[in-house]
This record gives sequence, structure tokens and C-alpha cells, in this order.
Amino acid sequence: MILKQKQGLNTKEFELTDKIIRIKSTSAFGEMKEWSVNLEFLGDSKFYESHSRKGPKLLALILSAFIIFVTIAFLVDDDKAQNVWVLLGVYALFGGMIALLLFSPMRNELHLVGGANQISFFMNSPSKLEVETFVEEVVQRTKRILLDKYGRIDPDLPEDTQMNQLNYLKNRDLISEELYEQLKFDYKTQKMIKGM
Repeated sequence: MILKQKQGLNTKEFELTDKIIRIKSTSAFGEMKEWSVNLEFLGDSKFYESHSRKGPKLLALILSAFIIFVTIAFLVDDDKAQNVWVLLGVYALFGGMIALLLFSPMRNELHLVGGANQISFFMNSPSKLEVETFVEEVVQRTKRILLDKYGRIDPDLPEDTQMNQLNYLKNRDLISEELYEQLKFDYKTQKMIKGM
């Protein structure tokens, strides 16, 4: 399963396999990173980070007011020929700043946290639904891996080790209280049968 994302000039590509997720990231400045994360070390909690455009819009409005003020000052000035370059410079500089404020992408991300590693996704690329679906698949595979690894009853394991593994699953809400009690009972039963 692959998820490709783009936010401005930054790109990310996630490739989900049975046990790992491979990540490729390219920044606006051409910096490229590649790494992989074992799903066992990921968390299953979602943390959303979203930024509003209110601040940039307010700053763009203030800069627009400054441009209007400079234009009015230019129109009432007697020496227009000498100040025309200053006016054009103000238009170019402040117009560029306004365009950046209004059209640069906002940082809206979904972070998968709660484990030893965390992964960040662009929230709306390619769409919020596709990102949520991909992240949910990552969470489900992570839970399956943990259940397979720590939920298996092995009567050869010391009791403390087996109980710690079951406690870990219960504390991460990967198994219910009823299943926890059932697995403890199964372990003790198998341990008793093996001891006979």
C-alpha cells in the first residue's frame, strides 16, 4: 500500500508492507531523506496539528494598507519622477510578501504517536479521507503485529515474562479485560499440563 503526498514543494511517500513502513521525504530545498520504521515500534494514537490562516491574512491586510498609504503619498508628492522607482520597489517587495502570506501552504499534519517512533503525514494530501484510511491501515497492522508477538501463549516462558507481555497488551488496549483473563488462564493451564 502506497501513499504519495505533496504540500507546496515538500513531498512524502509512504510504502506500507507487512512489518515495516518505508518513508521518502523531499524538502523544498532539495534535501532528500529515506528511512524505514518497524511497525512494532509505532503507536496507535493520532495527534492532529492544524494552523489557521487568520494571522497571515491579518498581516497581509496590514501590508496592503501600507501599500495604499505609500501610493497616496506618491500621488500627493510633487517629485513623482524621482520616487517612481521607490513605489515600484514597494509594490514588488510588499506584493510578493502578501502573495507568500496568502498562497503558501499551511502546515496541517496528522502525527501517529504513542510508540517508540512517530510518523507525520500531511493532513489533506491527496485527501483527508485517503490519509485517514492509510493511517488506519498502519494502526491495524501495528496492532496485529503486537498481538501476534506478545499475545501468543508459550508455557516455556517464565510466568513473569508471559504476564508482562499480557499486561503490555492490556495497557495498550489491544486486548480486553476478559481476553486478558482468558489468556492468563490458558497460560497457567498449559504450564500445568506441561509440568505433568
